[in-house]
Amino acid sequence: MLFQRFFEKISSLLPDGALTGNTEALARLNPDKIYLENVRSVLGVSSKSAKRICDTAVRQGFFRKYVEVVCPDGAAAASAQFEKDLPETVRCWKEEGGNYEEVYIPTRELSKTVFYCLNDEAASQKSHTEPA
Repeated sequence: MLFQRFFEKISSLLPDGALTGNTEALARLNPDKIYLENVRSVLGVSSKSAKRICDTAVRQGFFRKYVEVVCPDGAAAASAQFEKDLPETVRCWKEEGGNYEEVYIPTRELSKTVFYCLNDEAASQKSHTEPA
């Protein structure tokens, strides 16, 4: 519900009809892993605008920001609120000749992706302070 209210507020800042037809896409978003591309697509805005929207949501307490380490196969290996809190190495899987082998790769050698998470604490605080 907080997620819906957040996007309603954001949509009020966008041109009329910017979210029309995107309510199904909004409902499919995972509130635990909200990527900039998802926000950009649902709201029909640029990547720069999507980042600004998400960063505003962090400042206002709606979202928390995380960074994840991505293995060469695209799998997320670890995540943390701050890059300095990521492990020094992560476990990934490497295919060789049809067999998968577990490998440990230094985090500094892998790409990182930012994602956002709906702040459940904000949801519970809002529900206690807003009239029913």
